[in-house]
Amino acid sequence: MTRGKQKIEAQRKNAEKNQKAKGSQFEARAVGLKVICPVCKGLFESIEGDL
Repeated sequence: MTRGKQKIEAQRKNAEKNQKAKGSQFEARAVGLKVICPVCKGLFESIEGDL
């Protein structure tokens, strides 16, 4: 019976861990796609990731 409880707790812990990681990936990607021009200091989207 103890092993069943451990399995449920492990699944719950993994679900929480995976849920947090998904949200931050999109934010990090959005920040990474932006480029600041060194000449005009304008903010542009990078097209290098679209190749």
